[in-house]
Amino acid sequence: MAEHTDTLGLLRKLEGELAEQFASNRRVMSFDDYFATLTRDPARALRSSAQYLTDCIEHFGRETVNGAIGEVPRLKVFDAEFEEGRGRLIGQERAQAEFYRILTNFVSERRVTRLVLLHGPNGSAKSSFIRCLERSLEAYSQHDDGAIYTFNWVFPKSSVSKKRLGFGGKSVDRPEALTSFALLDEEDVSAVLPSDLRDHPLLLLPRDERRAILETLMETGALSADYPIADVVWDGDLSPRSRAIFDALLAAYHGDYQRVFQHIQVERFYFSQRYRRGLVTIEPQLHVDASIRQVTMDQGLQSLPPALRHLNLFEPQGDLVDANRGLIEFNDLLKKPIDAYKYLLATCEKGTVTLPNAILHLDVLFMASSNDTHLSAFKQYADFPSFKGRIDLVKMPYLRDYRVEEQIYDMALEEHGGDIDADPYATSVLALWGVLTRLRRPNPENYPEKARDIVKGLTPLDKAELYAGVHEAKDLSGDQRRLLRALVPELLAEGQNEDAYEGGSGASPRVLKQVLLNALQNPNHHGLSALAIFDELRVLVGMRTIYDFLKAEPGGGYYDHAGFVEQVFDRYLDKLNGDVQIAMGLVTEGQYEELFSRYILHVSYGLKGERIYNATTGKSEDPDQRLIAQLEGTWKVEDAEAHRRDLIARVGAWRVDHPDVAIHYRGLFPELFTALERDYYERQRDTVRTVSQHMLAVLASEQEDGPADNLEPDDRAEALKAIDRMVADKGYPRKGLRDPLAALLKQRYS
Repeated sequence: MAEHTDTLGLLRKLEGELAEQFASNRRVMSFDDYFATLTRDPARALRSSAQYLTDCIEHFGRETVNGAIGEVPRLKVFDAEFEEGRGRLIGQERAQAEFYRILTNFVSERRVTRLVLLHGPNGSAKSSFIRCLERSLEAYSQHDDGAIYTFNWVFPKSSVSKKRLGFGGKSVDRPEALTSFALLDEEDVSAVLPSDLRDHPLLLLPRDERRAILETLMETGALSADYPIADVVWDGDLSPRSRAIFDALLAAYHGDYQRVFQHIQVERFYFSQRYRRGLVTIEPQLHVDASIRQVTMDQGLQSLPPALRHLNLFEPQGDLVDANRGLIEFNDLLKKPIDAYKYLLATCEKGTVTLPNAILHLDVLFMASSNDTHLSAFKQYADFPSFKGRIDLVKMPYLRDYRVEEQIYDMALEEHGGDIDADPYATSVLALWGVLTRLRRPNPENYPEKARDIVKGLTPLDKAELYAGVHEAKDLSGDQRRLLRALVPELLAEGQNEDAYEGGSGASPRVLKQVLLNALQNPNHHGLSALAIFDELRVLVGMRTIYDFLKAEPGGGYYDHAGFVEQVFDRYLDKLNGDVQIAMGLVTEGQYEELFSRYILHVSYGLKGERIYNATTGKSEDPDQRLIAQLEGTWKVEDAEAHRRDLIARVGAWRVDHPDVAIHYRGLFPELFTALERDYYERQRDTVRTVSQHMLAVLASEQEDGPADNLEPDDRAEALKAIDRMVADKGYPRKGLRDPLAALLKQRYS
């Protein structure tokens, strides 16, 4: 019994907290209280749908992220932190910036005048873009800064009403004077009618008086003189039903506005896609997205006062009605026959929709999505220019930075749930292959003459790594590298105004997510193995009859989708080989960077004819010619003097461009680092082969019913130490390490 009492105590406490929260959020209030709220912070209270979404975006803030052309701004609303990142939008910063520009244009124009159409190939995250906006509105409306209000009509029982309004029976006066029916208890209420369009409460004021109040707020400084008051607030009117009720009450009260406002209950509402409150997504369909029905004879309205029963009240309904004050999305809009959405021309431009018995004035942001195939067909339509004037296009291509693309598949693993043993490069290789399928061969004629040979020699892998900023194409001089870096914006922009633009075709993330899931189920590999990814990609490239992007004819190394699998596989083996050598203690993280840094230091002092201070001995010494000669011998340098001056010049030029950034020599001289690694690799082949075999033997013995490793104690200890490092430092799953090691031995050490 005591336990039961304690449980009820927790429930009572919760109920009390919820009641306090309800009151503090001002869920319901009288019109007088609302008006006081409005005058305290008019800029927040007067927001239209476009202004509200703009404030919502600003509420979540901005950040800068590294892109192919340097730092670019990103709107954090698309990180979906309000849902712990679930369903966040990966990349697409350019589309975000374009959408925000359009949104602010609507604010400046004081109303939404066009439909925002997101277009791109299938699976380019158009729906994810809109979902983030919708979920952000839901989250923002729960915040104090996101408070947004509508109103209800409240009709009290005759015993509560101070004066009769055709309620019937004898009125009973209460000792206290009722200034509003907004907060009456349920037993005192005869009927409640919500505002059918979720109208702004300020529309209850007559237009001229409303304007006078707004002008007064500006004159007193409560509202900035340049605040863009939306047309819906400045010129708008109530919905037809609310207007009919208002006028009937005003006539019954002989023009006493205060008594009309007694019936107003201002209510805070919260956006919700699930319950279609200000957020609606509609699929392709063949009818106008709003309708109207007569409600006067509804049984639920029989409790209205007789003074209102003579009215022909109509209730609008439909998607546009449910979305008012918020956002409506027309998913795959251009799949509809064109005649089915001609009405959107006037609706977007004028903010109205015409129904048989009424014209509805809307305050809603219109968004739509379409794939490029349907948009290209739409452009051939004779009336396209008329539509284009009322549509803002926002392009959403596939991503071309595989570092960003990788995040899509990392997120897919998060959403898959469970504790997944994943190869540290599994999602990276999938992303790189996907980006390679989307790249187009650049046209050298579009570039300055001195850059044409460089551009002509760009392979898809070179281009992908240039976009990702990993490292640059090999065999280029310092001047050529700087020129190529400067051309990145032009490479990204080339052909973007054409129908067949880079990023407009290729492997969809939607398809590659399926590859990921198939790889997870691959019975030949443990967990999520990079080798299973390659197995699935080799199957995918054979499906030419299913996927259109696979039908493109290879040329100049581009569109060679099967070849890309092997190129990425080779790149994976490079990374695996480096990790194995580090795990064996043959090299350390940063060893080559440190060695190269010493080389540059000694070459620099040598060219200047100066001595180097040795902190260990406390003496100044000549540059280490042995170190210089050893590395230059590895690189097979023919003209040492020219080679050294070129290196120092490239370092100096980089330092001028990046005065506050530590030099990353590997990115600046990738071909020299590759040569160092290759030389070391050749000298350590036997050691790597032997220790790798020992590691495989130990891993095999750890399996259930596995064979004994039969290794000497020192060999076993060395192998175990390397395995532990691969797992702890590099993130390889212990049970999934055998297959990569076996593949490395077969491909590189057989």
